[in-house]
Amino acid sequence: MTVVEMTFEQVVKVARQLRPEQKAALVKTLQAESMPSSVPTRSELIAEMEALRSAGAFEQIRSLRNRYPAPSLKHVSDRQLLAAIHETSSEWGADLEELLDHGD
Repeated sequence: MTVVEMTFEQVVKVARQLRPEQKAALVKTLQAESMPSSVPTRSELIAEMEALRSAGAFEQIRSLRNRYPAPSLKHVSDRQLLAAIHETSSEWGADLEELLDHGD
């Protein structure tokens, strides 16, 4: 394999000469290479949040809980609210999985 020195403008000029499917493959390859090599897991993110909490990072933060209540939601308990949030988060996660499964 020969290495060729090219300017950015030269690369763009050559890329414009590619067929549409080659351009799409080039874009996909470049995007994949620019993605982070490692995505943190849920447990890693939780551990990071707990470390921040134990270090006092959230001590000066005021909670917005019940500061702006909507009169129409007075009948909703905290448990019901958490269940609704969990259901919604599960739904979009399932929708995302479905989209990813059908994307290729």
